[in-house]
Amino acid sequence: MANGQNNRLRRAVWHWLLRRLPACREVVQLLSRSMESRLSLRERVLLRLHLRACASCERYLQHLRLMRDALRLRATRDAETKSPSTLSNEARERIRRALEGRHQ
Repeated sequence: MANGQNNRLRRAVWHWLLRRLPACREVVQLLSRSMESRLSLRERVLLRLHLRACASCERYLQHLRLMRDALRLRATRDAETKSPSTLSNEARERIRRALEGRHQ
């Protein structure tokens, strides 16, 4: 009986906490910002709590880290070979058009 009450209390506390954590949309912004600068203590705590509760955001963080590491590796490799990666003019134009389309 006491075990069932403990489980109910844990669930109630967990749901209370989840309602006070930032939404996934806010967490995505925090994750992106955390890649560039240090978050405040409050932001780091909220982020960690949310990530423990949300598998989707945890997976998103893993993808961000994977992309960051791949880009760093590429930059290191380019620096070592002294041959920077460059885009063709055609590729640059496609990217420019795609970005302009998003901002309209």
